[in-house]
Amino acid sequence: MEQRLRVAITARATVRALAIAAACLLAGASAGSAIAQQSADTIVAEEPWPNGGYFIDFRSRPSTYIGHTYIVYGRLNAEGRVLEMHYAGLIPEEDAWKGLVAPVRATVRRYIDDTRLTPTAIYRRRLTAAEYRQVTRTVEYLHATEHRWHAIFQNCNDFGIQIAEALGLWRPPSLMPPSAWVAGLRALNER
Repeated sequence: MEQRLRVAITARATVRALAIAAACLLAGASAGSAIAQQSADTIVAEEPWPNGGYFIDFRSRPSTYIGHTYIVYGRLNAEGRVLEMHYAGLIPEEDAWKGLVAPVRATVRRYIDDTRLTPTAIYRRRLTAAEYRQVTRTVEYLHATEHRWHAIFQNCNDFGIQIAEALGLWRPPSLMPPSAWVAGLRALNER
């Protein structure tokens, strides 16, 4: 009985995530919010954070293929300006076209295009110090772990899912364009 209840809850959450993702695609939510127009070093907080704080951005950007999902996380001062910033995403280390057929070697790291290209969607959240440590530990663990990248079975959205789950967030399924995935994540978790 308990197993059937878990399956029913998981199925409802998946249906909800798919519905939100479809709505995001239809509504053109891939453009993200006004935050997507800001550069990374401008004001992060809409209002000052009295003691500074921490943040995470789940971002998508254009790429040669369908797009790319990655995170930016760091520390803010009391005025809400970035003091420290880190980038991470799952990056194929071989020809990604091969990853359409068979898994290819990949690493979790910063990629130069993440800093150069304008994001297509951003979901920004404040983090507590404990959540920030959890994100940092998760990224360090994933960086130290051997990975394979595959367009369907293990892609950049799956990396975003691992980070979202480390924070206890609801998350959409991985098989969607990165901008729709980020928009779906925002829709599922906005407070």
